[in-house]
Amino acid sequence: EARYRGQKVVVVSPDYAGHTKFADHWLPARAGTDAALAMAMGHVILKEFFVERETPRFRDYARRFTDLPFLVRLEPHGDGYRAGAMLRASDLGQGGENDEWRTVVLDARSGEPVAPNGTIADRWGEAGEGQWNLDLEGIEPELTLLGRHDAAVEVTLPRFDGGETEGGTTMRRGVPAMRIGNAVVTTVFDLALAQYGVQREGLPGEWPSGYDDATQPHTPAWQEPLTGVDAGRCARIAREFASNAERTGGRSMI
Repeated sequence: EARYRGQKVVVVSPDYAGHTKFADHWLPARAGTDAALAMAMGHVILKEFFVERETPRFRDYARRFTDLPFLVRLEPHGDGYRAGAMLRASDLGQGGENDEWRTVVLDARSGEPVAPNGTIADRWGEAGEGQWNLDLEGIEPELTLLGRHDAAVEVTLPRFDGGETEGGTTMRRGVPAMRIGNAVVTTVFDLALAQYGVQREGLPGEWPSGYDDATQPHTPAWQEPLTGVDAGRCARIAREFASNAERTGGRSMI
């Protein structure tokens, strides 16, 4: 019925199966490589719908319903940093029930770190009982510290294409960071862009030159020899997937 109404069907499957013949596009990812395909699609979506053009629907959803705005401590590692634990209310000297579990965002309006209600701290406390959904209460979480940052620092991140042992190699990519109290922090969103290889001006590190750069994770060209899925088709399907979600407000996914 959905196809009669014009729905497009994409099948990711290593084998030509019964349901594949009904697909508009078949992405024949080799068994066990679908994560590489997903990362490359994520690279396209983050680059085109979050960085090159900010999509209000996606931005607002990320702020309200994901951990992307939350602050992460950066730990010294060599001559750079690596991601550590989430910044918590206890790190800022704030009291309250389960403050060591109360994670923190940067409020875009005040420029101050705040701990919203409805985090995991409320899930296991008597005072927070029944308040388990994130309640921003006028807080506008910053997705990125870029533009507010004190410094652009390099973070060591894992690569998973190093050979026989996963995580055997690493890469260094830049994130915007600021100091809050005695901690150097960035956001989950900033770390995600670095992991996915989405470059922004002024940030140091090793970055892809474009979608056709097969030497750097996680571009469409990088995934092609791993998955067997054409790089151009990978980018196209990712773009259509996100564009459809933007136009329909996510209703196409129901």
